[in-house]
Amino acid sequence: MTLTVRLPEPLESALERFCTERGVTKSSVVQESLATYLLTNPSTAGKGQAKIAPGQASVSANYRAFADVGLVGGVAIGQGADKAAVRARVAQSFARRRAGRSAE
Repeated sequence: MTLTVRLPEPLESALERFCTERGVTKSSVVQESLATYLLTNPSTAGKGQAKIAPGQASVSANYRAFADVGLVGGVAIGQGADKAAVRARVAQSFARRRAGRSAE
């Protein structure tokens, strides 16, 4: 489904900055934000609306893949988000995968 949303300029700028800094798409940020809002907002529960179960509002496959290699939440756990830190985490992830495959 395609949805067009009008944003006030300050919110649009903040979204642009957020996406650029983290290397994510606007679409993924909006999808995850909406899912979180709808799951946690008590006013959306019930009232004749279709209920959203946590499994239905799951993150995209791309998000899961980035999370699996440690690219999501790196800043929150002190790993940094600069290019060098991200490249190092990706290299570590690939090395672990290679080591796991060779051990099989």
